[in-house]
Amino acid sequence: MKDHIHDFFGDKVPFHQVIALHEEPIADWDTITKKMPLLPRGWYELSRLPLEDRIEFSHEYWLAKLPFIETVSLEKRLSEFFENLEEIGIYATQLKKGGTFEIHMVYSLKQEVGFFQGGPPASSDTITALIKRFAHVNLPLDYLAFLQIHDGFSKYTDTGMIKTRDMSQTYQRLQKLLVEDLLVRPDGQVISPESLIPFYESFGLHSYQCFYSDWYPEQEMGNVYFSEHDRSMSNFLDPYSLEENLAFSSFLGWLVFYLEDIWHI
Repeated sequence: MKDHIHDFFGDKVPFHQVIALHEEPIADWDTITKKMPLLPRGWYELSRLPLEDRIEFSHEYWLAKLPFIETVSLEKRLSEFFENLEEIGIYATQLKKGGTFEIHMVYSLKQEVGFFQGGPPASSDTITALIKRFAHVNLPLDYLAFLQIHDGFSKYTDTGMIKTRDMSQTYQRLQKLLVEDLLVRPDGQVISPESLIPFYESFGLHSYQCFYSDWYPEQEMGNVYFSEHDRSMSNFLDPYSLEENLAFSSFLGWLVFYLEDIWHI
C-alpha cells in the first residue's frame, strides 16, 4: 500500500483495518463477498487485473457511462486525468473489529501529488428514489450517469460530492438557511430557496456547488458555487468567465474542473 494512501486512511479516521484488495492474494468471489458484502462484483474483478489494465478499463468505463461528453475539450481533459494516474486501487476499510467493511476506489496521481477516492456506484433503485425526491426539477442526466460510477467522490481530504443518502438532509438545511436569510443573484433578483440543490461540499468552508434550477445555459441545469459564509453565489451572467467564477453549464464541466484542481491545492 502506498504510504500517502495509508497515511490518509490512518490519519483521517483511526481504522481497525485497511486492506488493499488489489495487493491481496487471489480470493474467490463467494468467500470475499461474505466478508465484504458492499464490494461490487465489477470492482472485485478489477482488483484482479494488472495495474495498466485497471487504469485502461476504468477510463473506458467512464467514457461508456458518460456518453454526454460532446466536446473535444471535455474528452481531452478527462483523458489527461487518466494519463496522469499512477495507480487505481480498491481498498476496504473497517472502523472496528467485526464491523462492516466500507469500499473505496482510489485514483492515485503520479509523483504522489494526491489522489481521488470514490464510493461504490448507486443502485438503480437509489437513483430512482433521488429523482423522485427532487421531482420539482430534472436532475442533469450526466450527473445521474456519474452516480452509476461513484456515489460519493472526493479528492484527498475534501468532503467532495455529497452521497445520495445525504442529499436530502443537506438540501433541507440549505433551504432553511436561505429562507431565513434571502440570497440575491448577481443581477439583484432574489432566488427561490428551492432552486439551489447542493451536490458538492467543500471541506470546512461551508460552501457548496449547487444545481440552479433557474439557469439552463444549455439543455440541462447549470451549477453555481454558493458560499454560506458570505451568502454569495457565482456570477453566472457573464458567459466569458463562467469557470473563473465557478459557474458551469454542465455537471461534466464542473467534474473535469474538479479533477484538474488537485494540482492547485
